[in-house]
Amino acid sequence: MTEPPETSEYNSNHRDLNAKAAWELGYTGKGVVVSILDDGIEKNHPDLMQNYDPDASYDVNDGDPDPQPRYTQLNDNR
Repeated sequence: MTEPPETSEYNSNHRDLNAKAAWELGYTGKGVVVSILDDGIEKNHPDLMQNYDPDASYDVNDGDPDPQPRYTQLNDNR
């Protein structure tokens, strides 16, 4: 089993999910697909693009497979 990340970038709130206990039981999340229903996802964001799965994405606002958010002209909703 790969050890959970212990870096300053790691979200210390993992205890709220009991993730450490799950890791200790051998659960890794490998093979699990998580989908989020939201009004957009920046699929090219550096924190997301490596794990972005277009087959698990759909834009319910525009009715197409591209979930890129719609920004205002002023980008005030970024």
